[in-house]
Amino acid sequence: MPDGESVDIWGFALKSGTGCDDAGVVAQLPGPELDVNQGDDVTLNVTNTLDRPISIEVPGIDFDPGPTDVAAGATVAFSFHAGAEGTYLYDSAGDAGRQAAMGLYGAMVVHSSSANQAYGNAFDLERVLVLSEIDPELNSGPDAFVMNNWSPKYWLINGKAYPDTPMIDVASGQKLLLRYLNAGSDNNTVTMLGLRQRVLARDAYALADPFDVVTQTFPSGETSDALITIPVGAAAGSKFPVYNRNLQLANGSPGASNHSPGGMMTFIHVP
Repeated sequence: MPDGESVDIWGFALKSGTGCDDAGVVAQLPGPELDVNQGDDVTLNVTNTLDRPISIEVPGIDFDPGPTDVAAGATVAFSFHAGAEGTYLYDSAGDAGRQAAMGLYGAMVVHSSSANQAYGNAFDLERVLVLSEIDPELNSGPDAFVMNNWSPKYWLINGKAYPDTPMIDVASGQKLLLRYLNAGSDNNTVTMLGLRQRVLARDAYALADPFDVVTQTFPSGETSDALITIPVGAAAGSKFPVYNRNLQLANGSPGASNHSPGGMMTFIHVP
């Protein structure tokens, strides 16, 4: 974390081979981004090295018939046909929400069969932004933690809190597709300064009437796809802030400065 605090997580990781040997496998926050193409037949082999069952779900994706839970020490295959393009959140719904809050979540993108297209709209580059929070009290003892006492201290983009979040480099005149996923327990309201974004889809469903916004709220568990055009002639070095408008501080309180360590913030940067 930006203030040097160390926080334990449960997380997903990519591994090779078979069985439950987790040697050399390091959990990620968020889990690995899963990129597949529209029309693919996909199988996810999930090995559980925790001491409890996990329950895998991907809202909007229908797995082939079979178990949804993975027992401790077991491996279960989840298969599906990637019929609809879009941005999907995968997570484990176990332990009354504790497993997802501990870090068992990630992004899956089903890319359109037309290159550099999303819902019929062209883009030059795309970035995935997984939004989430951490309450270190939960992570220090998840089984004893009372979820009603949930009080986040850090707000994350792709597992990092400001100022550790990397900037998004986009050239003048280019179109940037942002794929938002709110993997957190809180609703998160994100705004940007100096740019507008056209919301194309929610929960992998194309909107009949896309709309332009500066600020939008992402309910917990929602995904959303938005297209941003960088102004032609934007000066090199320009930075457009993208941040949680609640302006939280690292101590978990609303504050007056979005530049506070621990907050949910990054920049779109013209190199």
